[in-house]
Amino acid sequence: MNWNKFIITISLLVVVFTFFSFYESKNVLSSAPSGGMALVASSTQKVTVGTEAPTTIFNAKYSCTNRVITTYANPIMLTFATSTDLISTVEPTATFGHLQSASTTMAYDSGLYGCGVWQVYGYTASTTISISEFEGWR
Repeated sequence: MNWNKFIITISLLVVVFTFFSFYESKNVLSSAPSGGMALVASSTQKVTVGTEAPTTIFNAKYSCTNRVITTYANPIMLTFATSTDLISTVEPTATFGHLQSASTTMAYDSGLYGCGVWQVYGYTASTTISISEFEGWR
């Protein structure tokens, strides 16, 4: 009888271990996996971007999958920070940063660009942009 209980216990442990070894978590901490669901975390219709000082458009987050920026009449300069604070962030200027042309919508995957602090600067003139941020399904 004790031998039968031992065999049953070992069999149940094997089944439980097998189940959990094939279990796949769906938490997304960055970069949306192929086919993974993402939800809009925040969206802003229009953000005014000037040429006097940079504007912070995204604060640092632990989990984001994608950030989308749409420019209209004028181009912008962007900086992507890997840090969570503004102290170590290099600010964009008319001569430094990454250029996004006018009349363009770009989707920036967080696996490539990160979820840190992002700042923008009006490249040639003050302008407006639209922004959206997506998070993974939890």
